[in-house]
Amino acid sequence: MSEKKSLYNIFFDICVVGGGASGLAAAISSLEENPTLRVCILEKKEDVGKKLQATGNGRCNITNADCSEVELVKSFLHSSGILLTEEEEGRLYPRSGQASSVVELLKWRAKKLNVTIFTSCQVLNMEKVSLETEDGQEEDGFYVLVDCASEKITIPCKKVVLACGGKAAPQFGTTGDGYAIAKSFGHTISKLHPVLMPIQCEGIDPVLKGVRAKGRVALLKGEELVAEELGEVQFTEDGLSGICIFNLSRHLVLEPEGEERLEEAFRNYRVEMDFLPDMEEDEVIEFLKERRFLLAVLPKEVYLDSILPAKLGRQIMEEVVGENQATAGSLTYEGIEEIAMLLKSSRYTVTGAKGWREAQCTGGGIPLGEVCPNTMQSQREPGLYLAGEMLDYDGPCGGYNLQHAWLTGIKAGRGAAYALACPAADEAVQ
Repeated sequence: MSEKKSLYNIFFDICVVGGGASGLAAAISSLEENPTLRVCILEKKEDVGKKLQATGNGRCNITNADCSEVELVKSFLHSSGILLTEEEEGRLYPRSGQASSVVELLKWRAKKLNVTIFTSCQVLNMEKVSLETEDGQEEDGFYVLVDCASEKITIPCKKVVLACGGKAAPQFGTTGDGYAIAKSFGHTISKLHPVLMPIQCEGIDPVLKGVRAKGRVALLKGEELVAEELGEVQFTEDGLSGICIFNLSRHLVLEPEGEERLEEAFRNYRVEMDFLPDMEEDEVIEFLKERRFLLAVLPKEVYLDSILPAKLGRQIMEEVVGENQATAGSLTYEGIEEIAMLLKSSRYTVTGAKGWREAQCTGGGIPLGEVCPNTMQSQREPGLYLAGEMLDYDGPCGGYNLQHAWLTGIKAGRGAAYALACPAADEAVQ
């Protein structure tokens, strides 16, 4: 690293690369552990917390009550003045219902603790060096080369927390920059892939775009059940979306390289919808037979009204009977059986999945076994800490991924602060 121009005449104790959830948690937690530390955040976007502001459709599903160590995260958030409320399935949100309020309070807390935040600051490279401290002693540390306003500057620091995020939602600055840095310090990177995203399917009638339906939704590979969810699915112009679908997308395992082979691999999967999961198929048939007599004189188009959203019910009726019968009473037994089959197992062949821009999380990354679980310190390089989405963890929707970001950030910040107070800690965890 040739550039040795320092941003300040002093160096930082801890440099946090990335101003997302895990980076903010790391910086704040390090100073809560030791308020005398000099801590900075390097954020390449024009402000910190960009992706955090968009999470949960702007509401910020901040964690989940069912997560392990959730009390530690709740305590951290409480220290920044963030009041939580619990909703269905243990989802925790800020009581304001606004992600922006979470970001503003974290920025306030960081400022109060004297965190130095550099924005529009791209990290280019990093190297381990021997630093000369203010008292003339030699100490292990790092030079972090950054590009701030097109000027290359070197920032000396004693510890580094890499909290750069993954590759999901690159519009918020998470473009995978940190993986190369981690790799340069000996870390391995498992295959990266987008997860928690809509799934593209063939056979979706365009008229269904925007329709939401509840039931059991399953992902199958061939005839083998891979995973299933219970909840709501939204039809899109080219497939299926919604929390259930996002969770199922985590189970799409695609090994082949190349566009043609990838499409073929997708087609091994299909999504199956059961719109009446509380009834067996023979019960559905008997119910539909009774309904045929009850609604005999009504147009066939309304036969599935109140069972399914109107557009979806009409689409199924059109698929089964077309123009052959005008009224519900004219349905044949074979027609009723086919309708029952579609209500219990409508199947859609998977043709693809939305990419990084629409994904909520990154699958793959730095194996968890390469960091100390209590401090998040690298097992490859003392003084380097890793947090957040860079690590090989992806959880389901519901606050689990943000919990991981907060928790690893808190542990990394505290771990770095403790190591500065007790230098032998760097060697103890290796």
